[in-house]
Amino acid sequence: MATRIAHRADWDAPAEDVYALLVDADHLDRRLKELGGNDPALLEHAVDDSGARLRFRHSVPVEFLPSVIRRFTGDDLVLDRVETWRPRDGGGYDGTFEVTVRGLPGRLSGTQTLTDTGGGSVTQVDGEASVTVPMVGGRIEGIVTDQVGGLLDAEDEFTRRRLAQR
Repeated sequence: MATRIAHRADWDAPAEDVYALLVDADHLDRRLKELGGNDPALLEHAVDDSGARLRFRHSVPVEFLPSVIRRFTGDDLVLDRVETWRPRDGGGYDGTFEVTVRGLPGRLSGTQTLTDTGGGSVTQVDGEASVTVPMVGGRIEGIVTDQVGGLLDAEDEFTRRRLAQR
């Protein structure tokens, strides 16, 4: 059984400005250095007029993980993440994301949108985690979605600080 994840962030800037920062290599490198745990890396950065494809690795240090996760990962919770974005006709951006966790049989995937609002913009992430481990899969899904939700909150705060500096 899959566990849903939903995340929303409101921005005091237009979607175009937020998107430009979200796909900026320097921004991503700085975000990974601050929030990426051990051995973070921007592994792919392809951005052009048709959209963006981003691939990166970050982790949650083992000391923050419950034993049920450590049993499978043995060490840090390493997240391999791929995001895509494409401009939407009429404004805004649509995308996808997929996260795999090394050592766990499963993934987290879904959609993401960035849309202008009256006074700024909003991002919406919707997806689900699926971990195919008998007996404890649902518990692991909950832990993974909690960790990813916390990471998204931290990334949003980092991006807000960067937007304020512009």
